[in-house]
Amino acid sequence: MKTTFHILPLVLTTLFFSCNGQTTPKKSKLDGQDTSTETKTTYKKNNPIDFVKNYNGENNKLFAFVGQKISVDVLPHRDGSMDGGFKAKYKILQEVFGNFSLDTIEFVAYDHYGVPPFSKFDNVLLFVSSDSGTYFHQKYMYNDVYLTKDGRWAGCYVQQDYEHDNNKKTSVKPIIIDFEKEVSYPTKIIRSDSQVITVSYPKKYFKTIGDKAIAVYGNYVEDLFILKRDGYLTAREIFKDGKLQ
Repeated sequence: MKTTFHILPLVLTTLFFSCNGQTTPKKSKLDGQDTSTETKTTYKKNNPIDFVKNYNGENNKLFAFVGQKISVDVLPHRDGSMDGGFKAKYKILQEVFGNFSLDTIEFVAYDHYGVPPFSKFDNVLLFVSSDSGTYFHQKYMYNDVYLTKDGRWAGCYVQQDYEHDNNKKTSVKPIIIDFEKEVSYPTKIIRSDSQVITVSYPKKYFKTIGDKAIAVYGNYVEDLFILKRDGYLTAREIFKDGKLQ
């Protein structure tokens, strides 16, 4: 689920995604002998892929699924990287696009702004791609999703998806969703410097009561995927005309 607040990095970036050898010289000097130098090489693990499970070299260009968070942990900083790396582990609740043989998955997530926003939610629609068996999160792409009264997964209306240039003629439309429990978001956010920020939500799709906006309209995960597929994933050249490239 990505609202204007929850996907701040997505708003700013329109929802786009991002072994080291260490040599230590050791010298010894003996009486009556020349000085000799021994070089000892050690391996410093600071590449995120060193900490995430590799799935036997598979190269799945895209796997989209509804996942339940198990853990999201900070990884050692990668030399020269401007992004933070994170190890994410999720239970797969529903496959939406592509296939995966296990019921849990580990992947690397990069984020320039801190902890990945998707980690703040229990259940999310996630998009990952594998490279030689290691899965990476499609940067900044997710929808927080919730069970509906008919037992399906759905998320709220996401303005950025509908306003993407590629989706101006989309056949997908927001619909009223009967969520099993109320889905709402705060309209006032207190920043670390104590400044209060007011967040606005489209009145047509959210009902504002007090300091919260209650989701009324949204889409089931199948349509959330189509919006991402035809919008940002096409812009990233992963899809073209609805087909995986």
